[in-house]
Amino acid sequence: MRTSFAIVLSLFIMEGDIEAKPQPSKAPFMHECECANLRRTMRTIPEDSATVSPIAAASVEVFPILTYDSDVGFGYGMKVFLVNYLGREESLDLILFNSTKGERWYRLVLSIPDFELRQGKHYPWAIDFVVDYDKWIAYSFFGIGNSSRFSDREIYTREPLEISLTMSRGISPHVVGQLGLRYKTVRNFNFAEDSRLVTLTPELNASRATATSVFASVRYDTRDSYINPSQGVVVQGEIEFAPHTSFTKVTFTRLALWFQGYSAVFYPKTVFAVRIGMQHIKGSDIPIQFLLPIGGSTTLRGSPQDRYLDRVAAVSNVELRFPIFWRLGGVIGFDAGKVWHDLSEFDLHRWATNPTAGLRLYMETFVVRADVGFGKETTGFYLNFGQMF
Repeated sequence: MRTSFAIVLSLFIMEGDIEAKPQPSKAPFMHECECANLRRTMRTIPEDSATVSPIAAASVEVFPILTYDSDVGFGYGMKVFLVNYLGREESLDLILFNSTKGERWYRLVLSIPDFELRQGKHYPWAIDFVVDYDKWIAYSFFGIGNSSRFSDREIYTREPLEISLTMSRGISPHVVGQLGLRYKTVRNFNFAEDSRLVTLTPELNASRATATSVFASVRYDTRDSYINPSQGVVVQGEIEFAPHTSFTKVTFTRLALWFQGYSAVFYPKTVFAVRIGMQHIKGSDIPIQFLLPIGGSTTLRGSPQDRYLDRVAAVSNVELRFPIFWRLGGVIGFDAGKVWHDLSEFDLHRWATNPTAGLRLYMETFVVRADVGFGKETTGFYLNFGQMF
């Protein structure tokens, strides 16, 4: 069983806004303080505005983190979120994290304009640039498919780097189109002498697999907030194509369909949230670095990271999000997921299911998420940022 605990320290650094015109806030669980911050900055935008309106203030929020995990040791890092420092209604989200046992996670997201500022708006264009490096020195491989056994677990080192550039357009306040480019490379190494990955085809399983792809999506989105929605629905279709090139050997086509729904069901504001999603990746000789995973903090909490791998994957998540005190909220939920080798094998039998519980700390510009998932093989503890969906 994996055990961990986290000590989280928070620090707020905010700069003043100019000629702010406060209006009632829509965001739940937010502390009403007189300090200038992004929430007050956003109040300068009329509630009935159909387009992204200019804002006058810049703000920054800093969140230092100190954690301990039995797998990665003592971890230390910082999340920094800046808004409108270039005067373009942009946001810069930066995460820097190291650990004593070698875990390294560096992530940068530049959005022009910011996700929350453009949510529910009509806009001519937006740009999102993402760089994500997340090295795991002790990554797990159990096998491929639902029949893979926990007892066959082997440990190796996984070193991924992903860079993407996305252009999007708010066709209407509720319809968004996206087109982007993605570069992804994943290096697998440090195998045991009897590792199956060394002999499992294709050979890229035991080395570096790289793909450059183009992707597109269309999203119908009526959420009242990108950061912490309390009502609305999301329906999104995606397609991604990675061609064979002289410097990238992995080629595939990936299709995905997602549904998310949110509704306030009790007073004080308790939110019922549900997500259902399915993906299919097609291609020959697809290495494990690009197979579709189920398991971990974003899909099936309580099961190890990427517990199940194959070419078709589906997940379903249900959460009840409720306030506790001040900025602190709680969550109880249920996760389910399964993988298949082909769409023709899809069925509703014997899905992996895990009950979950957690806490949420609602910052001004993001959410801190702490979850525990109760799986049949392990209990998982997770500290991350943003709602799961």
